Amino acid sequence: MNEWNEYLQKLETEPRLAVEFVLSTAIRLAPNAIKAMPYGVPGLKRNGKPLIAVAAHKNHYGVYPFSPNVIEGLKPLLGDLETAKGTIRFPYDKKPSKRLISELLKLRTSEIL
Repeated sequence: MNEWNEYLQKLETEPRLAVEFVLSTAIRLAPNAIKAMPYGVPGLKRNGKPLIAVAAHKNHYGVYPFSPNVIEGLKPLLGDLETAKGTIRFPYDKKPSKRLISELLKLRTSEIL
C-alpha cells in the first residue's frame, strides 16, 4: 500500500524498523485482513473495522488495538509496558512478542466479527 510506504519513508531507521516489525508480524498472523491507514497510521482492517495499527512517536511507538477491553485482556502479557485507553506504548528497543500480537489480533477479531 502506497500510503504505508509514504508513512514509513518519513521515519528514522529505528522507528521504521519497529513499526515494520509489528506490521509484518500482524500480516503473517492475520492474512485475511487488509492493509489500511486507520487514523492516518499504518494498520490492518477486518470487516471494514480497524484491527491493529502502529505509530511512531518521539520516544516510543504505539500499538493500537482500538479497544480498552483488548488491552485489559492482554494485561498478563504486557509486563511493565505503559498503556492507555486504546494504546500500548513500547520503547524502541523492545519488540512485542509474536504471542502478544497473536493474542491482540485474536481478541480484537472476536470483537469485530
